[in-house]
Amino acid sequence: MSSSLGLEEDYLHNAFGGSDGISATMRVNYYPRCPQPELTLGLSSHSDPGGITLLLTDDNVEGTQVRKGDAWVTVQPVPGSFLVNVGDQIQQILSNGRYRSVEHRALVNSDKERFTIAFFCNPRGNLPVAPASELVGPGSPALYQEAVTFSDYRKYIRTKGPSGKTQVQSISSAMQPGPAA
Repeated sequence: MSSSLGLEEDYLHNAFGGSDGISATMRVNYYPRCPQPELTLGLSSHSDPGGITLLLTDDNVEGTQVRKGDAWVTVQPVPGSFLVNVGDQIQQILSNGRYRSVEHRALVNSDKERFTIAFFCNPRGNLPVAPASELVGPGSPALYQEAVTFSDYRKYIRTKGPSGKTQVQSISSAMQPGPAA
């Protein structure tokens, strides 16, 4: 991914914490069958706040949807494969908007329960994350004037709750310091 942005091969690894350690989390999600699935969501619309998410979906049960324009598209399970989601840290911050995080949600099924396993690869929490200097210039101004730690961004997201991509769209102005007094 780094080289496709014109960056050194290990740029993202180092920007996430390198040999000092990145932040990684795994979560197992259980979606019980629901007789009226139209009345509930398994997981509300959101984009992942971190770097990259690997999602192992249930091979036999649909339930993950991604937003394409104004429509929701159901992702068809492919046995033995992972869905790879770019998160907000890569979209807005490290790639300066060149990559886009995916808005997605999880549905429940009326007939079958479903499990997914998500592996989140994130920057170390206390590490300031900023656009790569090679991706900022006269034709591509920085979307952020100041680096933001992943912990601060995650705290901002948690106070707002899952809400599509509104947080990542508003973060450039909301996380900026006010005018100097």
